[in-house]
Amino acid sequence: MTSTTTSQRGLSGAFLRYRILAYVTGTLLVLLVVVAIPLKYLAHHPGPVSVIGTAHGFLFMVYLVTAVDLGIRLRWRWLKLGLVMLAGTIPFASFVAERQAHAEVRSRGVS
Repeated sequence: MTSTTTSQRGLSGAFLRYRILAYVTGTLLVLLVVVAIPLKYLAHHPGPVSVIGTAHGFLFMVYLVTAVDLGIRLRWRWLKLGLVMLAGTIPFASFVAERQAHAEVRSRGVS
């Protein structure tokens, strides 16, 4: 096996991990902002915020690790890596960041 094949396989795995975490983290954040927080303040039901907020917080940490792993493999500049990492804190931004990362990975010949 050549080093190119090995590095492409590593990039492919890193991107898959990042992609899954980007979607899960983004979905949890949207649920938190659109459903759980209004339920807490309008219906006085804090349960969903504690569950969804805790899940998002934990998975956001894992998202950061996968973003750094992908950023190192793609040799992103610090600013780009920082913006991708921040995307997990803004509703819908992780979906946009994932699409841009997907385009970059695809342009390198890895699917």
